[in-house]
Amino acid sequence: MAYITDEKELYKLYTSSKSESDEWREDYHEYERLADNGLLENLDPTLPETNDGTLSASLFKLPKRIIKASIKGRATATDRDDAWLTELANIRWEKKIIPNANSQAPFIRKWKDAVRKSAIYGSVPLITLFVERGNYTGADFIVAQAQDVTLEAGKVSDYDSDVIFWDVYYSKSQVEALIEQAKDEDRDYKKEKEQYDITKAEAKTNGVEFDEDEPEPYNKWFIAELKEILTTEPDDERSPDDDHRDRDGKDVKQKGYKFCIAFQRGVNAPFRMYYKNTKKTVREWSNPDPTGDVPVHFLYCYQDFINPYGVGIVKLAGGTQNVLDNARQVDVLATQLGFRPPVAVSGDSEGADLDSIVYEQDAIWELGNATVQRQEISNQIYQSLPTRIQMYKQSLNNILPMGDTSISAGAGDPLASKTHAGVKLAEANLSIDDEDFKDNVDMTYAAVAKSMINTDFANMQGSDLMKLSDEERELLIKGGMEWPTDEDGELVETNELEILWDEVRANFDYEIDPDNDKAKDDEKRLEGLMKVLELKATDPTLEQSLMMAGKKLNVGELMGSIISLTTDNEKILQDITPEEEEANNQQMMQQQAMAEQGMTEQPGELPPEQMQAEQGMTEQMPQEQPVEQQPQEDKSEEIEALMQGFGVSQGTALAMLEAEAQGFDQEEILKAVERAGELVNA
Repeated sequence: MAYITDEKELYKLYTSSKSESDEWREDYHEYERLADNGLLENLDPTLPETNDGTLSASLFKLPKRIIKASIKGRATATDRDDAWLTELANIRWEKKIIPNANSQAPFIRKWKDAVRKSAIYGSVPLITLFVERGNYTGADFIVAQAQDVTLEAGKVSDYDSDVIFWDVYYSKSQVEALIEQAKDEDRDYKKEKEQYDITKAEAKTNGVEFDEDEPEPYNKWFIAELKEILTTEPDDERSPDDDHRDRDGKDVKQKGYKFCIAFQRGVNAPFRMYYKNTKKTVREWSNPDPTGDVPVHFLYCYQDFINPYGVGIVKLAGGTQNVLDNARQVDVLATQLGFRPPVAVSGDSEGADLDSIVYEQDAIWELGNATVQRQEISNQIYQSLPTRIQMYKQSLNNILPMGDTSISAGAGDPLASKTHAGVKLAEANLSIDDEDFKDNVDMTYAAVAKSMINTDFANMQGSDLMKLSDEERELLIKGGMEWPTDEDGELVETNELEILWDEVRANFDYEIDPDNDKAKDDEKRLEGLMKVLELKATDPTLEQSLMMAGKKLNVGELMGSIISLTTDNEKILQDITPEEEEANNQQMMQQQAMAEQGMTEQPGELPPEQMQAEQGMTEQMPQEQPVEQQPQEDKSEEIEALMQGFGVSQGTALAMLEAEAQGFDQEEILKAVERAGELVNA
């Protein structure tokens, strides 16, 4: 693969790529306003400063649905047939990298932030780093500003781009720190080079073969160019297209030195960092990833392979949200005019205090000889606003993959289904969109994890002490790792492992664990169990039908499974103790014995004297009167109350009553119904 090494050629490519990306990103400020529920910049001053906020609220909810727990996957060594090395990579990933990859924020919070930003802009760049911070040395990643990362001109995605540019800002003190870092690395290199030369000379003197590679600089810094930068004033304020704004939506006035890092794809591909004002290179180094991957990966919301930066939810829904915001503003204005309508002042107003005309409790209007007439608002448009607002909101929910699926979502819209079936259909469509987005997250997570693990194992130096659990130690030994032994040749029972990094160099891949969707499978299982419970409550012939098929319904097991899927409280479901099990067995044996005894005492042929005696006793005993059939308790009112109060179907209401009659706690019943997707109003 041919790399770009010429400074001028590289900068020319950056210029053309930046120009192309700016065209794709020209609406990013508008996306940010909508995402933050900000007011329209040119809002009519007569309208109230209020918005609907549906789109903004949906964006905040999205990460909570997409990333409900830590994403699980597994690394695999691809160039070495050592099972223990694969296990070591996964142990380090889970125990060391994830807990400490906290640049910007904790690991999982960064992923949730990335999901939201991807929905806003269409994509968000994630950049892999190798850091030395506090007690941690290893791989990390950051969520970069969307406008700071530029793909190669003419390419349609990050996978397609062989060169990716990253704009970074450094303050004066940060540039000074870079100079000190460069000096330290230069000193370390000189020490290694000096020791290399001594060893090589000794080998030559002693006639010993010497084939060690000459050490390479960790980085090639151009310290003179860095020092030259400090003699100049910082760059001008960041331009509006650089995505750094304050809480009011205004551009942050931040001065600093603007650099650009050019990443190139390929094993040992050249990386370059240059100062944008002078276009002079200040640092050169090689791609640290042994697989040649670029340390930049985009999380896409929707990818159409036309826009290289993807299509976000805000772009799709922004126009409709603006219309809905305007309708809300007009509605609030109409309400305000109803409470505080304008007045017409006529006659002699010379002695009147017009400022006293306010709609407040105990207000005194000083009108003098003037006459005031209230102006009633009776425009038909205002009367239709509630219906129009609901229609606009339903249109917005049709666009949003995370729209409102509650029963009340489409109030006022004749086309909106508010039945249980309609809500379930909306939830199914929502799930489809969520699953599609989650697939993107999983794919990007795997790419970032692969990059981080490879960067970590390639850049770690010397040795590292890792504490293991018993299970982790056994996995390494089982995988073929040479474990320390004692004098008798027995494995040393220690849980401390010294990693010699030069011995564990390898290339790794990473795949998402298929069991990562366990939560989704549990939801489907719960839904099926609830259907069985509902069927038992509504179908009086169910047990008879099962008996004819040689089956019976274990209600206890059914309810136990439902509760297990709806709560992690171990106190709710407990195992039967041996004493309780023995008591139950004895009771069952007694019942069986009584049943068998009853069968042996069935009427048969008796001696005539005994038959006569029993007949006489029967005639003397009072005859048993037929028992009057008790009317079945009417639960229709309770069922109706549950259906109206919680928005559940009749069958589910019956099941709830039956579960309560069996002694289950009401709170747990509600949790079970809610998890099953039935409960609408808590």
